[in-house]
Amino acid sequence: MFMKTGEIMVNGGYGSRPYRIAIEWSDHEDFYFSCDYRPDSSAEEERHAHRDVHAGYCFPHVTKAMGNVLKKLRREPIAFPVFLLSLAFEHRHLLNEIESLLQGLHGHLQQESGPGRFSCYIARDRQRAAQSSIRPSSSRGG
Repeated sequence: MFMKTGEIMVNGGYGSRPYRIAIEWSDHEDFYFSCDYRPDSSAEEERHAHRDVHAGYCFPHVTKAMGNVLKKLRREPIAFPVFLLSLAFEHRHLLNEIESLLQGLHGHLQQESGPGRFSCYIARDRQRAAQSSIRPSSSRGG
């Protein structure tokens, strides 16, 4: 089942709403993605501990695109016309990888109640994705 981020299902579906997304790059332009969520009901207190979920994904197209975002944030030069051409030719793969990430997030939300965190490591190659349990030293648990 496909569901847009932020949409809530009542009675047996999603009871939590994503409210914060963080991206933390590694030295290889791979990155950690995390999404904090909490119950939709503002009356419910956040008394449950945050739970980290570590998954590894090999998304070479997302990694390449986010690497260019990182370069722009650092004010490093990128060949913007080449970047746009790359997106034009690879957009289907990019969208499929984003869809897989959202399926992982939504699958996690279906199994959880209360506030928590879904986090995963996004890598360009499968070997680094498999090593997803290694967190960067600047990462904070939530």
